[in-house]
Amino acid sequence: MRHLVPSLSFVLTLLLSAPPASADQRLVEARRHLDASRPEEALEILETVLKRGRKNAEALLLRSTARVMVADLQGGYQDLRRALKIDPGLRQGWLNLAGLEIAEGRYQEAYDALREAEKLDPGAVDNHLNLGAVSVMQGADAAAAEHFTRYLERAGETADAHFLIAANYALFGRESPALEHLQRAIELDDGSRLRARSDSRFLDLGPRLQELLERDLYQPPPGAHSAAAAFPVAYDADDNRLLFAVLKALDQLDIAHDPAVESNPAWGLVRAEMRIKVYNQANGTGVVSLSAPPEKYTAGDWQRRTQELLRTIHGILSE
Repeated sequence: MRHLVPSLSFVLTLLLSAPPASADQRLVEARRHLDASRPEEALEILETVLKRGRKNAEALLLRSTARVMVADLQGGYQDLRRALKIDPGLRQGWLNLAGLEIAEGRYQEAYDALREAEKLDPGAVDNHLNLGAVSVMQGADAAAAEHFTRYLERAGETADAHFLIAANYALFGRESPALEHLQRAIELDDGSRLRARSDSRFLDLGPRLQELLERDLYQPPPGAHSAAAAFPVAYDADDNRLLFAVLKALDQLDIAHDPAVESNPAWGLVRAEMRIKVYNQANGTGVVSLSAPPEKYTAGDWQRRTQELLRTIHGILSE
């Protein structure tokens, strides 16, 4: 077997997922070492458990994971096959096997292993996400779309679910479905746009991705709080006094905010206890727009908080 690195993030998740709880304290300790990224220490314990060829499916499953973590894919594969022969009811073993088959480019074998895992827990939310991902690898786009539809039915119409689907499509160059699901993820939670900017799986998508990332798709929920004020200083992504004034005001008022600020030629965005967008009006004046979900504040608290922030921004710009 060639020594390859697993090619999808979900593969690594499968390989490191926890096996069933064990009554054997040696296996519990080995698992602790694996969780702490100390596979060598785990291997020392597991060699003792498995000495003289003892048949212990759980120990073999753990040793398989440890061996993969030290780049011994051949040994990990052999241990995994032995574990599943002893106990074919180990769902985690089938998931791990799928990961190793993917690492070797054997996508049909990976798909078959995931089907075995599905039989053991038909209601598991991850079944159709994983099957869809492997279908994308196989170029079976219709099957992938069907699996992902079924995954959404179980996982719910969430930003995270759409983002995971988008990432699987993007990694294998399926630009249109990747952007479709990424757009939906951003519509549900525009933090997904920031997440996509730093996710290497989206790097090879073309200019359509950049066009999507430059758009603000946010729609406030019904009843959301909002406030805005215009300032004589224009928004400028290259030399942005207005955006810097917003950040300084947040610091002065001890309002925690996400240090990852989005800024492009059309707008800047800061995420704090409220959503703060900075942009220009048609007449060239800058605008600071604030919004928050209705449950975040009472009407009175919202008015006091936003007026304080806007006054502080004005004072900073006047210095």
